[in-house]
This record gives sequence, structure tokens and C-alpha cells, in this order.
Amino acid sequence: AFVGSERELPIASIVMSAQVIASIHGWRRQPGNALQATGEKLKLPSSQAKITKHDDPLWVTVEEALANDSADKALADAGAALQKAKESGDKKGQATAMYLESHVRVFLEDRTAIDKLAATMKEVAELYKAANARNEELDVNKDTMEFLFLNGKKDEAEGVEKEIRAQVKSDKKLEASTLLDLAAIYYVLGNLDKAKSLADEATAAFEGLKDKAGQGQASLASAVLSLSQQKFDDALNILERSLQAQDDKKLKASIQYAMSQVHCAMGPQGLGSAFSDLKKARAFMQEARDPEGELEVLQVMQELHASQNQASEAMAINKEALAVTQASGDKKKEAQALLRLVSANLSTQNEIEALRLAEEAESKAKEAGDIACEAEASSNIAEVLLRRGDKAAALKRARELLALCREKSYEPGQAAAMVVLGSALLNDNAQSAEGMRCLQDAVRIYKESNDFVGLYSAHFALANAYFVRGDLEDGLTHAREVLSCCRRNGDKVNEEFVKQNIERGRQYAAAMRLTQAKRPSNESAGILLPPSGPQPCNTRFSRIPGSLLNIVAAGRNYWGVPRTIEDPTADDDRPPCHTIIWAHPMSDHSTTQMCLDFMHLVGAMAKNEVSKIPIIVQTRGVQERWCGGMTQGNMTSVMAVALWGLIKTCRTEIPQVPIMVLDFAHGLTTAQIPRQLKPPLGVPETVYFNKSRWEPQLVAVKSLLRADLKRDSMQGGGAGGGSTMDDSKKQGGQKFSRKPFSWVGPSIKMDYCWYTQEWKAVGAAEGEIIATDPVVPVRALRQY
Repeated sequence: AFVGSERELPIASIVMSAQVIASIHGWRRQPGNALQATGEKLKLPSSQAKITKHDDPLWVTVEEALANDSADKALADAGAALQKAKESGDKKGQATAMYLESHVRVFLEDRTAIDKLAATMKEVAELYKAANARNEELDVNKDTMEFLFLNGKKDEAEGVEKEIRAQVKSDKKLEASTLLDLAAIYYVLGNLDKAKSLADEATAAFEGLKDKAGQGQASLASAVLSLSQQKFDDALNILERSLQAQDDKKLKASIQYAMSQVHCAMGPQGLGSAFSDLKKARAFMQEARDPEGELEVLQVMQELHASQNQASEAMAINKEALAVTQASGDKKKEAQALLRLVSANLSTQNEIEALRLAEEAESKAKEAGDIACEAEASSNIAEVLLRRGDKAAALKRARELLALCREKSYEPGQAAAMVVLGSALLNDNAQSAEGMRCLQDAVRIYKESNDFVGLYSAHFALANAYFVRGDLEDGLTHAREVLSCCRRNGDKVNEEFVKQNIERGRQYAAAMRLTQAKRPSNESAGILLPPSGPQPCNTRFSRIPGSLLNIVAAGRNYWGVPRTIEDPTADDDRPPCHTIIWAHPMSDHSTTQMCLDFMHLVGAMAKNEVSKIPIIVQTRGVQERWCGGMTQGNMTSVMAVALWGLIKTCRTEIPQVPIMVLDFAHGLTTAQIPRQLKPPLGVPETVYFNKSRWEPQLVAVKSLLRADLKRDSMQGGGAGGGSTMDDSKKQGGQKFSRKPFSWVGPSIKMDYCWYTQEWKAVGAAEGEIIATDPVVPVRALRQY
């Protein structure tokens, strides 16, 4: 996958997961679909189709209201438009308003609207048909088809599909595009074989119509479906046929780029072919006399070289791109090429050349009047100065950049300046509150602007700052964000580096806890971040189907009105209604710090004015070796055994606080852990391992004095152990008796008084909880 790019995601990480695309694409009625969106990712960014928004005023109003979290306003606007359309007799307006109103109700998770959605969509389709709006009628029928498929009504969905194909049978071009839309529906549903057959049928239809644009789009869809099935050779053959059918040089270059993406998805063995495809794409751009397209291909080649740690090759590609921009005379593009060279030099630790190029890029950006390039160049200069140890110059440059970006209201530049400024301040003083606030403000700005690369750098700086201060939890919070960014971008090198930083931060925090008390979390206490207040919830209706609610209500009414512990008329001592779940050992932690926190909790719960609420402690992989496990989890999880010893002491010294410990196998996922059956009352310790539930039991230790003695020694009779009374009878010899003699001496009390703890499997660990799943609304209608 291409690493280091500021584009959204590499195609190698997108086409393998239809679920990801299904979760991010918009309403079905919006232009485009999941399959088309993924196919566009195979093209060069400059060749990708721009999705246009609806021009209907009601549609725009509802979209803006939902984007601003004003679902009530969107529902009111749609309802008013529906009433107005009914009064004026506007069938098309009535259908659009009814469609939007139903979608808003689904967005609010109105269970009644979801249950009646199929009937509502059918009514909307009839209104569009009465208004002779053929395209809108087809779109609504596609919505209905997908909804029925997702809710298990296969026969009804196939009937709707037949109706759709019958409607477009007379129009060959519309039929071909409709086949692609149907393929997109099956792609979202996960039926890749059916989607592939429909896409191939659409390709043949467009080829028969001699529609090269449609044929290219259908070929991209077929290639995406082949990639989703890991059929790389089929995808390459499809793209090769599409390349031969095209005459436009730019389109050929875009198809070559798509082939390079497929080769990258094949892994290391396809990198050589990927570079060859990109060179051909550059040649096509040169033949088309398109310097911008050539620069785009060169940038992709540089990113691919950088992802493979090929610094010299990436540097050479950047120099070629710089030569192309200098020949064009575009100062802005020249500044951008210089900035890419700066990044390449920084990756190779060539700070002197990086500083020179950054100053040159800043000069070119000022001439072009490009604040974005100027801010990036100035930020790079400050970073290089900070690396070289010139803190005063780095602080001065960062403050100047911050003032410039604030003056011109350029927020990305402000965030970059805050990262450098905060890093410089913390480098000078690890406890600098101003430095922490600068980094926090940078994170906020990057989140608002959805700047993935900037957010990565801000989280990384904050994680390191918290680790140096000894604030392990806050540092881990930001370090996990950095790991997420690395995994999203496929950056394995930095991912390992962050993991090493986490381990060093954990060790440093554990060492600090020996001499310093733990401080409260800065972010949780709101010291650095202003409190945001309570957030409104958009869920207005229950997500649970009415049939299940009726069953629960009937069961509750059977037992009468429940009494709570606060009920003064209740004469029985009922158990508390709440439980404290202590799950710190399930994630990254410092053992010393965790035990101190737990002692504080138990001490607080032991006070007389606090009700005796039980505490459930969850650990992972502590007792596996005693339950037959041959391997264990990571060392962090196993070190929670210290917490087990602390809990035994707490039970002895503070028996009024009930504490239960549950230990789970280290291989259980977060989805499997809640399915483990709860232990019966009175069992304070339980282990879930190998699909069984284990409980501790006390057993007597076998006699140590008699462990290695033979049987004849235990019975007496001499060392030979030959003759006994029975043997003499069998042999018919002389009968005599011998006085018994004990070799080990008399039994003493200390010989049988030792006991140990063993774990015994007492039953199954999992059980069925819910027999049937509730009705799920269509994915295209739930996501906005």
C-alpha cells in the first residue's frame, strides 16, 4: 500500500473490505454507490469523478439540518413540505417529502418507521410513477430491494429485482447502468459472485452499445469485485482489456495506475510490476503533454519508494518532479516539490540539506502567495532547528508562524505551529503547561479539519510528553491514537517505534511510582481541556423490537411491582442493585499503580456511610497455567497476579466489602467475554479457560514422608519382602507369623496437615443468551 500520502486511503486497504465501504457511503438516492466509490479509488485522484449533490431545495435543507445535528428540524421541514405537496397535488414533491421524512425517522431509529419502511417505499414509488419520474422510481425500488434482502425477505427482494429489470428492458443504456446499480447492492450485501456476474453483464452491454465511458466504469467495478475475492489475475486481465479499448492517453495512464494498485495489493512480489506500471503511466502523461498528471504519477512513485524505505530512489524521483515543475514555471508547484524533497531529507537525517530546501520552498511559496506551502515550509524550518538543539530559534520561528496563520485565519498552519511550539516548550521544561495546551489545541484543530497526517504528529507529541511527565494513562490514550493512525496508513516502522515508546513509558511510570504518588489525570480532570458539558443524544426511540419488549413486560408484570432496596416497606435484606467492575488489568497498566488505585477504592468502599456494593475484578491470563494452559498471555496481563494476592488480603482484613475475581483466557475477544456464564453465589474466584468454568478447591497434600517408599517397607517383613502368610500357604511350607515392624516410625500429626489449592472444571463457560436477532434496517438508510 502507498504510505505517506495525504489522500484518504490506499486501494489495497479499501477493496478488501466491503463492510467498510458499506458503512461510509451515503444514502442510496445520492449520486454514486459503494461499488462506484471503490472503483473511483482505482483511478488517479485527478481522474476521479466528482460527486455532485442534489439541487432539490428540500433535499438540501434536510441534509444541512442532519449535518448540524438538528434532526427535529429536518423532520419538521419534511413534514411541512409533505403537507404542502398534498394540498397542491404535486405528486413528485409529495413523494420526495415522504421519502425524506421516512429517512429522517429511520435516522432517529424510530422502530415503527423501520417496521413500515417497505410499505412506505412502495407508496413513494407509486407516487413517482404517477408523476412520470422514472429514475426516481427506480432509485426507490433499489432501496426497497436492499432493505428486504438485509431483513431476510429474499423472495420479496428478488421479486422487486425482477420488476426493476422489467422497467428498464426497453432502454438498453439505462439497463446497462441499472445492472451496475444492482451489482452495487449485492456488493454491499456481501454476495460477490452475484455482483460479479451482474458487472460482467453490464460490461458486455456497454460494449455492445460502443459506450467506452460506461465500459470503463463497468470494468473498474468488475476489477474491484475480483480484488475483493483476492483474484488478482482476473482483476489485471479486466484492466488490461479496458486499457486496450481506450484511446485517451490520460485514461490509459489512469488505468495503468489502477494496475499498479492491484500489484501493490499482491504484496512484496508485486512491487516490481507496480513500479513498471507507474512508469508506463508517466509515459502516457508525457504523450498527452500533461505536466500536472506527470507530477501526480511521480508523487505516487515517490510515496511507494518511501514506503519501502528506499530513500535514495525516493530522492531521485523528487528531483525529477522538481525539474518538471521548474520547467512549467509554476511557483506553487515548485514549492510543493521542494517540500517533498524536505520530507525525504528529513527521513534520511540530512538536516542541513532539509533546512536549505525548506528556506527555498518558503521563498517560492511567498512569491506564489500560497499560505499553505509557506506555513508547511516554516514549520519544517522550526522542526529542523529544534532537532539541531537551537531551542530559541525554533521558539521564535514557531511563534512567528502562529501569528502569521492567525492573521490570515489559516487553521492547519496554526495547528502545525502549535505542535512545534509545544514540542519546543516541553523540550525545555517537561512540566510546561503552555506546551501541553499548545498540543491540545493542535489536536482539536486537526480533528475539526479531519487532517489525518497532522493529527498523527500531534498525538505522537502528546503521548511522549505525558510519558515523560509520568502520566501513563493519558500517554497511553494518545499512543493508541497514534497506533490507529499507523495501522490505517500501513506504517509498520512507526508502529513498532510507538510500541517501544509505550513500553518505555510504562517502565518509567512504574519507577516513578516508587518515589512519587500518582497524580490525577490531566485530561479527565479537565485541567488542559475545557469541559464540553453533557452531549445530546439523537436516539429518541427504542432500538429493541416491540415483540421483545412485550415479552419482557409480561414477565415483569407476572411477578408484580418490584421493590427496591430503598423501599421503606421492604422487610427483606435484598442484595445491592449496583456493581463496580474493575477492569484495569484487561488493558495496558502499571502493576504498582493499579494496586494502589485498588486499595484506594476498597478503602473508600469500607466506610460506614457507603453502601456495601460488590466489586468485580476482571483479569486476563493469570491462572491459565494452573488450568491446563501451555502458553500464557503477555507479561503485562500475567503481572496482575499481584492484584490477586492483594484481593486475598483485602478479604481477610476488610471482609465487609465483597470482592469477586474473574480471570479470562488471554485469547478471548471483547465479544466473547460478556457471553461467559456468571458464577453462582458464594464463589469469589472463577477462571474461564478452554470453554470451561473453573473454581478453586482446597485439597490435602500427599504425605511427603511416604512419597518414595515401596509397598513392602510400609507393611514390614524385612528387606527381602519375600515370604508372607499367603505365600507360605500357597507353597505349602511351614506356617509361622512375624511381628510387624514399621520402617518409617509412627504417624505424626504434622504429616497430614498440609493443604493446597487446585482449579477444577465445574461446567461450561458459555451459553446461548438470545435465540433470534431483531430486524435490522437497511444499511443505506441508517448511515447518513
